[in-house]
Amino acid sequence: MSNMKILQNINVRNHYVIQSCLVISLVTVTIWITKILRKKISHNAQQCVNDKISSIPLVIITGCDTGLGYSIVMRYLKGQHLNKNQNNSKIYNMLFSNNKALLIPNKIAIIAFCLNPNSPGAKRLVQLSLENSNIQLFVRQLNLTDNDSIKTGVTFVTDLLQQNVDIIDEHNETVVLKYELHALVNNAARMVMAEYEWQTSKMIQEQFEVNILGPIKLTAMLLPAFRKDKSRVINVISHCSYLPLPGVSIYGATKAAVRAWTLGTRVELNIHGIKMITFSPGSFYLHSSIMNGEQRMIDYKEMCNNMNKEQLAYYGAFMYAYQNYLGNIDVYISPPETTIPSTNKIYCQMDNALWAVQPKAEYNVPEPWRYRTYFAVAWTLSSLGLHYFRDKVVRQFVATPQFHNNIASQVENV
Repeated sequence: MSNMKILQNINVRNHYVIQSCLVISLVTVTIWITKILRKKISHNAQQCVNDKISSIPLVIITGCDTGLGYSIVMRYLKGQHLNKNQNNSKIYNMLFSNNKALLIPNKIAIIAFCLNPNSPGAKRLVQLSLENSNIQLFVRQLNLTDNDSIKTGVTFVTDLLQQNVDIIDEHNETVVLKYELHALVNNAARMVMAEYEWQTSKMIQEQFEVNILGPIKLTAMLLPAFRKDKSRVINVISHCSYLPLPGVSIYGATKAAVRAWTLGTRVELNIHGIKMITFSPGSFYLHSSIMNGEQRMIDYKEMCNNMNKEQLAYYGAFMYAYQNYLGNIDVYISPPETTIPSTNKIYCQMDNALWAVQPKAEYNVPEPWRYRTYFAVAWTLSSLGLHYFRDKVVRQFVATPQFHNNIASQVENV
């Protein structure tokens, strides 16, 4: 009996050992097959890129004088886009990045639209482009408030798409290439940080033209080329698209309009092979000229000149305090020639938006914890119908000077 039990125990153990071996073998084979398939897919994808070497992808970026547009172009000219995820943690790459599926060609053509092609930023881009033979840069003027300027810019793009380019390959042979419209990044923006009542009709009109009406016109004129080349349109929005803030109510309205336009046209244009993408770049105002002190001084002078006596008496001291508050931020804003730091997650996300085989519909660069906390609290209070407390939270977040009625104070003093 004892021998029988021993044999039974041995058989049971052998059975478990065999099962374990089978499971381990299946897992090993599965991993092995998966690796082979991944290598094959990667090889085929890269081969696809090599096969398409007969074309050079053309990327159009607006608003390249300073800020985000300038930083993106500068990064490509320096070749930093080739160091994928160099400044991101493994956890961040695993959760938010999809750079393994990126197909970034060696040769890229970029049209950098600037409001002033003779600006210091535009000149620096041109100078640096002379040192990079893989990035072909075209710096051109574009004023999104001017229909003729938009038409001129579109004409330049369409003419470029008709041209052939002769390059010398690695075998020292001449290869004829054509441009293929790959992407448009609607990045240019105008922001007036001031109370809504203070802003002139011209300022309000400019913000809508630069931020939403101009991009709509520019994109519409390029749609035939987008359909032909199966391109993508990346519209830069803002956290103000989700949480409107006092002091930038007009700017927030334009960015909310950009988001609504993108979401609606995404469904319309997807069937034609055009990808419409929203891109929320997070917080980088200290590396942008959007809060430019010089332009703000011009704006505030214009606002005061357009106010009537009652408004000046009512808002005078408050406007002065508001302007001083914004002026205190100027000392922390980086010079225009400074790019957004390479450690910023904005670059990883933009690379994905530009070059992912299957890009996401929406990209959101993580905001600072302070903003995320206030946003969560404000959203919760709003969803509960507690709008009074929601507005209190928003006011505290913005932290602009508190309004005091000058006229009432004068009456009390009398």
